[in-house]
Amino acid sequence: MADSRIPAALREHVTHRAKNCCEYCYSQSRFAVQPFSIEHINPTSKGGLSTEDNLALSCQGCNNHKYNKTQGSDPISGQKTPLYHPRIHAWTDHFVWNEDYEPVWHK
Repeated sequence: MADSRIPAALREHVTHRAKNCCEYCYSQSRFAVQPFSIEHINPTSKGGLSTEDNLALSCQGCNNHKYNKTQGSDPISGQKTPLYHPRIHAWTDHFVWNEDYEPVWHK
């Protein structure tokens, strides 16, 4: 298995690039009750590397929900589809904020 340890300088770079916000739900780390993680977009268990382009700042909720998944079932078609990738996809094509200021998937 690949070494998933991430050097401190790279962690700092990823955090700065994300402006201290989760790259999945855009929650701000300063309001979180748990520390954010640097997560592998393509998990190390599936061959992902600890490179700048494969790392994202993630709140614990998003990190735990995504875990090591890279695909999900489309709720309309039932077909397998790639999960949101913060380096490739536009956030607004996948999510909206609801009236409670929580991100939700487009339907």
